[in-house]
Formats: sequence, structure tokens, C-alpha cells
Amino acid sequence: MSHITKFDTAHEDLIHDIAYDFYGKRLVTCSSDQRLKVWDFVERDDAKIWEQNDSWKAHDSSILKAIWAHPEYGQVIASCSLDRLVKIWEEQPIESKMSQKRWAERFRLVESRGAVLDIAFSPIQGALRLATCSADGIVRIYEALEPTNLTQWWITSMPAPSTVFHGPGDADSGYCIDWCPNRTTLPMMVVGLGKEIGARIFRHDGHNRWYPGEFLPGHEQEVHDVSWAPSMARSYQLIATASKDHYVRIFKLTEPAQNAVTPRFGQFSPAVNNKHKPGQRHMHIELVAEFNDHHAEVWRVEWNITGTILSSSGDDGRVRLWKAGSDGVWRQMAAISANHRPSALPH
Repeated sequence: MSHITKFDTAHEDLIHDIAYDFYGKRLVTCSSDQRLKVWDFVERDDAKIWEQNDSWKAHDSSILKAIWAHPEYGQVIASCSLDRLVKIWEEQPIESKMSQKRWAERFRLVESRGAVLDIAFSPIQGALRLATCSADGIVRIYEALEPTNLTQWWITSMPAPSTVFHGPGDADSGYCIDWCPNRTTLPMMVVGLGKEIGARIFRHDGHNRWYPGEFLPGHEQEVHDVSWAPSMARSYQLIATASKDHYVRIFKLTEPAQNAVTPRFGQFSPAVNNKHKPGQRHMHIELVAEFNDHHAEVWRVEWNITGTILSSSGDDGRVRLWKAGSDGVWRQMAAISANHRPSALPH
């Protein structure tokens, strides 16, 4: 662990999200003050600071999330808001910093009939795709017609609403999404199901349709966030969830053997009475860890680049780090507070 760097964002309202770029050298922050702010990490002889690149009014309501696209597509940010819009922004290096013109709006996605609660760029290279999750109960997947031209996007596919959510929700619905970042035959994503409680995996069939797959059970209240871990050649997948019920949970997904057996205690089969794609084989789902150390609502979970350390943040004002030991048991390795130094915890 290193030191904590504090800086004043000068946002005038609640900050809903912050996101690092691919290299960890830039930040974007978004707030209920309807502004986006981009920050550059600057290393000087006397100090290392976060320097503001630009700040601008981006939406007409609270901005809930902002994310970076992969740098192969340039310096691109997507943002979503309670105003039902998703906007695509691109940096204009010819414009001066702090001019409020440095980041140009290239496109706006307007199909949502409710607040847009979560967004995620696809990890698949060669195509710039963006998934959005809205309070109207629909996941929409967009693709730029040309990755070098951000002014034209189209909806490529979406799961049928009845297979994702029962119906529209509100801005506190708890809907959330994340793509599988690992190489698989066809794309997959995990979706937090809002008021239905829990999360479910969805698979693309290769023909512009998505099908519901395995259900991640055990949650007692809404899932606020989901994060699919990079596998780094592991033979299994890991998914983490953050829940309103104060728990961080880690699920292990294993491909079934040719002669699959009935899951043992601690494993779960897909929920019954769900229409899956015919002939689809299901992964075994095992809840390998659950922690309530936050003792408060947990809002975010995210894996490191190797999928070996999980971070979580909650209403207790702490970021907690989790790691599996050599015995395979997941434990909290540290807790970080903005008001205190990072502290390693006894195992």
C-alpha cells in the first residue's frame, strides 16, 4: 500500500462515480451538480498532483456514472444520467484545458424511457460497443458504425425485457451490468435484477439475440453493483456483487464436466421456470465468499486487472480489499478510509 492523495474536486453536490482510464493516469468524476470533470495525474519534482483538465455541464440532471472507452478508440468517455440520456464525449486536444470545450459531445443515446442507471463498454476488441441499463427495465447494446467515427451509433441487440426485469423501476431500482472480460466463444454479461433481487448471466447466441442463463442467488435485497473478474487463464470465472443487504459476495462459475453431477452443498443450479436457449449447457455456480464487514449498504465492487484482488466500497466510508489465501479462502486484506491511513487487517 502507498499513500492516499486527497484533492478537492469542487463539485457542488454529491459525487456519484469516479473512473480511472486504462492506464490509471486520468480520472473522470460525475456529480448531481450535472457536471463532468476530467483530471490528469501530473508528476512534478516537488509533488504528484491531480490537475483538472476540464469541467463542463454534461447533463440536465444528476449524472450517475461515467466510464472510459479503451484507448485504442482515442480519449472517449460515456456518461449516463437521470435525464434518460447517455452521451458520448471525445477529447479535443486543440482546445485549451479548462475551456469547457476540451470535451465535445459526439452522440447521445435517447432510446431509454427511464433514468439510465449503468453503462459498460464491451471488452471485445475491434468493435466499440456500449451496454446500457435503464429504469425502464431494458438492457440496450449499441455499437459505433465506425470505431473512428463516434457520431453514428445503432442498437445491435437487447435482451427481451421479460427475460431481464418484470417491469419498469425507479432510479433506485438497483439495475446494473458488467461484461465478461475473458475470451469466450460468445459474449456474456451479468445483470443485477433490481427489485427482483439477485443477478443473472446472459449469453449472446451469435445471431443478435441474448438468452438468460445462470442465476446468482443468496441476496436478500437489491444488488447495487456487479463485477466480472479477469480470469488470467484460470479454469473458472469469478463474479462479485455489492448488495443493499450489507454483503459483498463472490461467486465461482465452473464449466460442467461431460458427465455432470448434481451440485454439492454450496452450489446452485440455474433458477427453474426460465426459458434458456435449447441445448445450452449451464455453468455450476458456487458462492465461495460473503462478507458483511461494511455493516452498511455496499455500493461498488471492482476487481484488479488480474482478477486476484477485489475492492468494495460502502456507506461505512471505507474501501475494503479482499484476496484469497494459499488455502483458497477469501479474506479481507486491508481497509482504507479517506480520514485515516490504510490499515492491514489480521487474518
